[in-house]
Amino acid sequence: MDVDEHLQSIRKKYNTVAAKLRQSEKLKDAAEINQIGNVIRTSRKSQGLTRKKLCDLSGVSYSTLNKIETGSLSVRLDIVTRVAGSLGLKLWIG
Repeated sequence: MDVDEHLQSIRKKYNTVAAKLRQSEKLKDAAEINQIGNVIRTSRKSQGLTRKKLCDLSGVSYSTLNKIETGSLSVRLDIVTRVAGSLGLKLWIG
């Protein structure tokens, strides 16, 4: 293997490791789907929002938000996305 091939191999390995590092940085605050209610409630409270105010911001009914936060309801993805977006959270599936 000549020097250029060796450098190319090193660059490829470096890029692979760098990509994994970037991915791990993106996921450092990730939560499992069964924790979405806790994440939403914690974020809402840390922003000083009541459930009523978050309902107003997201357009989701109080009872639906209550069920999301307590984990007692399976909800449509668009509703969870709307609530999360209202809090400045990103919903990532992958």
